[in-house]
Amino acid sequence: MKFGAGLVSMFSRNRRYLLGYAALIGLMLALIATELYHVLPHDENIAQTVSCPDLTRMCRFEVAGKPVELRFTAPPSGLHPFTLQLHAADAHEIYASFIMRSMDMGFNRYHLQPNGVGNWQAQVLLPVCVTGRRDWVLTLTIDGKQVEIPFQG
Repeated sequence: MKFGAGLVSMFSRNRRYLLGYAALIGLMLALIATELYHVLPHDENIAQTVSCPDLTRMCRFEVAGKPVELRFTAPPSGLHPFTLQLHAADAHEIYASFIMRSMDMGFNRYHLQPNGVGNWQAQVLLPVCVTGRRDWVLTLTIDGKQVEIPFQG
């Protein structure tokens, strides 16, 4: 009888720890799923490609029929910070990510912050590619719509 009572007591103490760990793991999985939802492309959201010869000058294009203006404050270069400035009057949320095709360059995703009516910006730092490549693709996600802009950095 004494052995059974001790086992029940031990199980109830461990149960609290197990429930705490399960809640923590559940929270972590929810956060990961939320981030993956924003990072991974959705089938209905095929990115349009825009050509901008010089991103230090104003680049104008449309997203979902609305005008967008994009500019870098300095020439993009590995390990030299610059500011990405964007004007999209009716936008609610904007992300910018930087990749090299067929090359893992780590996690380079920025959440642009509002800076006045319709103005957005982010301080950006591109990593250096060990192979010397400089062919970047900027992917802008503006309210769920994606635009890809290839450039040299």
